[in-house]
Amino acid sequence: MHRKKLLLNLVIIIACLAVVLFSLSNIFLRVKAKPILQEKLTATLKRKTEIGALKFSLRGIVIRNLVIWNVKNEHPLYHFKELRIRPSISALIFEKKLKFRSELSPTKNFKAQIDATGSYNFKTSDLFIKYRLRNLPYVGDLGTLYGTVRLYKKLKLEQGESPTDLLDITITSPQVLLVAKSSIINNQGKTEIRGKIFAPFIKTDKYQFLNIYSDAALAGDKLYFYHLGAHLYKGAFSMDCYIDLDNPIPPFTINANIHNMDVLDFSANSTLVDRDISGDCNANIKLKGAIGVTNSIYGKSWVEIKNANLWETELFRGVANVLFIPKLQEVVFTDAFGAIQIKNSRFYTDNFKLVSKEMELAIKGSLGFDDTVDASFKIRLKKELIQESEWFAKLSSLLLESAGWFMGSVKISGTTRDPVYTITPVGVGNILNKVKKTIDKVKDMLQ
Repeated sequence: MHRKKLLLNLVIIIACLAVVLFSLSNIFLRVKAKPILQEKLTATLKRKTEIGALKFSLRGIVIRNLVIWNVKNEHPLYHFKELRIRPSISALIFEKKLKFRSELSPTKNFKAQIDATGSYNFKTSDLFIKYRLRNLPYVGDLGTLYGTVRLYKKLKLEQGESPTDLLDITITSPQVLLVAKSSIINNQGKTEIRGKIFAPFIKTDKYQFLNIYSDAALAGDKLYFYHLGAHLYKGAFSMDCYIDLDNPIPPFTINANIHNMDVLDFSANSTLVDRDISGDCNANIKLKGAIGVTNSIYGKSWVEIKNANLWETELFRGVANVLFIPKLQEVVFTDAFGAIQIKNSRFYTDNFKLVSKEMELAIKGSLGFDDTVDASFKIRLKKELIQESEWFAKLSSLLLESAGWFMGSVKISGTTRDPVYTITPVGVGNILNKVKKTIDKVKDMLQ
């Protein structure tokens, strides 16, 4: 009985000591370790860092509400809800490695779910992390991403070269395979990450890029892609891009070029087009705006599609009905070209042309991101089509200009799937003026 009581008392004492040690550990972490860790992180990251709580539990050390401010220390930028560190005593003593598992949830400008495991080698300053990234904003088509991050020292230095930190990143999923290799440098007292990116493929239902390569830089919170090149549907794609990550809604600018893209390959492999069309596409695109905010996007573009078999779309078949020319329903456009402006969530053009063997359309107006149409068509027709329309043939001398253009226009409203057509009457003044010119010519002939 005495032994049992002694054993019970010993267990109680040990439990009390454990509670005391646990409490003292938390007090130490909160009072001493927390400000030291904040100071070290601030110095390492060269930006203000705050820790909401630092606690010790049986599962390791827990850092809650880790907030990292922007480079200029103007406002919080990155917010990690929870970071769990599980140090291994044997690893610290023998292997000189720190093993940890973390759950990160940035909530400022990058709301995604991240799970990570990794290790840190104190002897070689080698940090290695494996991660899973879910619910990625703006590029949700890529699905869940997996990959690695490695931060380590460059071993073989050139003569006179300063010690250099290297950063390697990989991203994998069924939709993307990407590798980035970069160096962390000091540029006039500011830390920058500069390197190269290569991605054998980025494929989604909407777009497919192959053999992507680019120079990239992260200067402060500004991300740059220089001289990016890729294969795009048997053609070539090039781009320079800038994204300001120091913002909950990141502003961006893009200057891109498309050269000889195969329109048939695009229509067969992208859900953006619901029927087969063909041709070679060349384009220059300049855009600026904020990611995820469509009405902020402003841009200019020149587009040319040549040697084409473009859509026999309902949008243009309706022109045949309002002009009473049945053969127009079978028109297939072979070329398209013109300038396009993007603003207020709409595409605008003053003179975009669609050309077929039978006719030519000059389009002026706008098409909304919501599929609404507000445009008018000026039409030039072949004589055979003019003669096919009984009413058109009778009035052709009055309704057609010398170059064969119909003097009126066809206005289209509604949506691309349910368009509404209205013939804008030719001005009476134009007809009278043309009649007068005809009479004057007759007079001249009679003199």
